[in-house]
Amino acid sequence: MLVISLAALLEEANAASKNLTGNIRNLPDMFRPENLAQLERSAKAFGFLAFHANGDAAVVEYLKGGTLADDSGPDLMVLFTLDEPAPIAVPISDQSFRTWAELGMGAHPAYRMVRGIFDGKPAPPLPGLLVFESLTADGPALYIPLAHADTAADVRRCLRQVFSLIDYLAGDSGEKLPLKKLGVELHKCGLGYKRTGARSVREWLLEAFQIARENYGEIVSTIGLLR
Repeated sequence: MLVISLAALLEEANAASKNLTGNIRNLPDMFRPENLAQLERSAKAFGFLAFHANGDAAVVEYLKGGTLADDSGPDLMVLFTLDEPAPIAVPISDQSFRTWAELGMGAHPAYRMVRGIFDGKPAPPLPGLLVFESLTADGPALYIPLAHADTAADVRRCLRQVFSLIDYLAGDSGEKLPLKKLGVELHKCGLGYKRTGARSVREWLLEAFQIARENYGEIVSTIGLLR
């Protein structure tokens, strides 16, 4: 499975909209609403898979298995942290996720990111999947815990169920994912979730990106969404 930095995806989306090439060198400019809006056109919904590289071995093995892009489908962008730069497409391999594996549970970037999105509310434990209807909206996201998934197969089974619900609810209308309806459907399926606060996703995403970069890593997504 090949992944690429969110920064590279933003640059590509921005360049495509203006028929330009080149880097966006200023992080706040990169995460301006109009730039994120260009990236949003390539997906109906967005997720962030939060996990500790050492403590959540089942999620790591799932990612190394290489089915995330197929499981999530062409209309859902799933982001996660990688412990190395990815300015161009890089493969997920047995060597991935080792650099951050020994970081303490409180210091690991994913913990800081999850605490940041809950912003004053008790943050749930890792691992889990955050689901956003938009990268620019002010409003809550849903956090779906994966702590019950003991193996890579368990993680795959749970995520496929969530991805299927997202795909069904997003539909073909061109509208963004209705989070309230997703919460109802998750409840029907016996999947618990927690609603985050109303912090701006754009603001949180910029902070999360900076946290990853501070640790010489990246926020990445599978390639192939920009068409």
